[in-house]
Amino acid sequence: MAILEADRDVMLDRREDFEPHLVALLDAKRARQGRSGYKPRKAQDVAERLGRLLGAHGVQGHARNVRRMGGGASKEQFLFDLVDPASGATEQLVLRMDPLEGIVETSREREAQLIEAIGGTVPAPSVAFVDSDGRHMGQPAMITRFVRGDTKPRDATSGPSGVGIVIGERASAALIPQYLDNLVAIHGFDFARADLATYAVPQAGTTQAALWQLNFWERVLEDDQVEASPLLTYTACWLRERAPVCDAPVLLHGDYRLGNFMFDEDTLEMTAVLDWELAHIGDVHEDISYSLEPLFCSRDAQGRPLVASMMPVPAFLDGYAERSGRTIDPTVLHWYQVLNSFKLSVMNFASGVRAARDGTNHQSAFLGYLAACHVGLSGTLCHLLEGYGA
Repeated sequence: MAILEADRDVMLDRREDFEPHLVALLDAKRARQGRSGYKPRKAQDVAERLGRLLGAHGVQGHARNVRRMGGGASKEQFLFDLVDPASGATEQLVLRMDPLEGIVETSREREAQLIEAIGGTVPAPSVAFVDSDGRHMGQPAMITRFVRGDTKPRDATSGPSGVGIVIGERASAALIPQYLDNLVAIHGFDFARADLATYAVPQAGTTQAALWQLNFWERVLEDDQVEASPLLTYTACWLRERAPVCDAPVLLHGDYRLGNFMFDEDTLEMTAVLDWELAHIGDVHEDISYSLEPLFCSRDAQGRPLVASMMPVPAFLDGYAERSGRTIDPTVLHWYQVLNSFKLSVMNFASGVRAARDGTNHQSAFLGYLAACHVGLSGTLCHLLEGYGA
């Protein structure tokens, strides 16, 4: 069937409908592409730059004992002590700094705004300093106060980025209610009354919430893919044809899963929800479906997936619905499962591979490892497209 010129214009408009701050972010990334030779930051260089940042904020203290932290698939992370020259007292702080490119392009200014707004609603690190344009640190950076806790039991093993963590029955019994309650609290947050100047709200009663996300990740695929993927191209078309309406946009964490929360193993209290860089305002089904992603689930003795390594899928869905009073639409949930599988594939198969190939990241070998996850993600995507859930 021929596409009329008017229809083609409408389709083009829909493809170019982005959350404004995010399209500017992608434009800036595209302008940087082609540069190479990024070198991981050395502690001495980081300490010197921290001195400039602290001075610019009028802080009399100095950074000491700068050391690299493990983890972080997309950011360079350092721990350091801020020393008060008058009293000699120290405070531990965490620095998260952008490499030239990574598996995901996000904004430190935007992340800091959200963390400062959500504090008191759910446990989260508090922001100390932000260098949103990298004027002092050389790359955009955010510094938060250190929070004690672990992402897994001390005797547990796991793969990178929280993959493969096994929580265990004792900890799960205490953490499940907190995991659910924090997610409900995030979705119930009154974002309209918060200072979130870099966030935009998709129009209620339209497909804009879904299309903003699809358009963003399809643009990332277009910019970053090293080789074409028929599966991802087909998936983007599948998603566009079935984009669901969102009646009531809510605040979303964007990466709510195993490995992105910390807890005290002695008290079994959650001490922080981490990694808010993908937070945005959209459809509640997006966050719920993200927790269902098999990559972030362990398995019970019968091989059934355990959400956040703690609870079966029905228990998670029923627990969320009971606590939130929201109705989960299976069709919309399925659409967002496909979207999340699509965007994780784009991160690892496109953005991560390009950054590793071009030498624009501090851990190219790790990005190569993550690229291998595309095999499992592709299998999940095929099952979802065939009509099967998590």
